[in-house]
Amino acid sequence: MSIPTIAVAGRQVGRIGYGLMQLTWTAAPPTEEDLSQPSKLPPTPVQLYPEYKEKIVLVVKGAADPVARQPKIGDIDFLRKDIADIQSILGDKPIDVYLPARLDPNTPIEKAIGNLVTLQKEGLFSAFGVSEVTAETAEKAHKVAPLSIVENEVSLFHQDEATRKIVEWSKTNKVPIFAYAPLGRGFLAGRFKKPEDIPEGFVMNNFPWFQPEAFETNAKLAEKLEEIAKSKGLTASQLALAWLTQKSEYIIPIPGSSKPDRVQSNTEAANIKFTPEELAEIDKYAEAVKVAGDRYPAPAQKYLMQ
Repeated sequence: MSIPTIAVAGRQVGRIGYGLMQLTWTAAPPTEEDLSQPSKLPPTPVQLYPEYKEKIVLVVKGAADPVARQPKIGDIDFLRKDIADIQSILGDKPIDVYLPARLDPNTPIEKAIGNLVTLQKEGLFSAFGVSEVTAETAEKAHKVAPLSIVENEVSLFHQDEATRKIVEWSKTNKVPIFAYAPLGRGFLAGRFKKPEDIPEGFVMNNFPWFQPEAFETNAKLAEKLEEIAKSKGLTASQLALAWLTQKSEYIIPIPGSSKPDRVQSNTEAANIKFTPEELAEIDKYAEAVKVAGDRYPAPAQKYLMQ
C-alpha cells in the first residue's frame, strides 16, 4: 500500500504519523509482545528494528520539568541535560526534531528560539519546532529562525478560531502542523461510550472532558460521527483522520494506540478521499460540535495557545 507523504525536517514522512504517548501515558501499557509486532513502533524502535534507524523521523518532546510541571525553554543548561537524557535512551538514533512541550510565558520567544538555534548548531538535533502556539507566536518564532513543525491539538472535537488560524498559518508558510489528540482523546475512536469505559488510573480522569457533567454530551457527539462513518464504510477514527488530512495538505495527524491493528487502520486513513459532498457533510457535523468542558485541567491552561 502506497502512503501519501510530506516533508518534515527535509525528509519524507507519511501523512499519518504515530504518537508514542499511548505506550506510556496510559493505565494499561502494552506488553513486550505487543511492542514486538512489526506493524507497531515501540518507544525505542531501533532497539528492536535497527534497520529502521534511517527510515524513522523521530520527533521528541521535552524542555519541561516533570517535577515542577512547568516549561524550562529559557534555561539552556536544563535543555542540554534534557537532550542528553533523551539521547541516552535512544542510543545511536539521533534526534531528528526537538520539540519543547510548551513555551514559557515568562520567556521571550526570541530567547526561546535562540536557545534552540544554539543547541541545533551544537549538533544535538537536526531541527526544531514549537507546540501549543497561536498563529501570532508561530509567526514571531519563524522570523527568529525557521520552524520545521508546529504541534497543536486539532480534531473534529477541537477546531476553534485560534486553531483554524494556526492551520492557515502552517499552510501559508508551508510548515507542517502535527495534529495531536486528533481522535478527541479517545472519544472519536469510540473508545468511551459510558463512564465505566474509562480505566482506573487513566490520566484523562483528571481532564474536564471526562468529568460526569461533560461525559454524556461528548459521548453523544462521538456517536453521531460514528453514524456518519458507518454510512461510508469507515471507522470513526478513519473518518476523523482523513478529514484532517483533507482540511490542509500540511496537517499530519499523530494518533496513538497500543493496538497494532488500530495503528494499521489509522495509517490507512491517509488514502481515504472524500467527495466535495462528503466533506460538506462532515464539515456540517464539525461546525455543530459543541464539546463540553475545557481541554486541560485548570493548572495547565496557562500554557495553552501562547
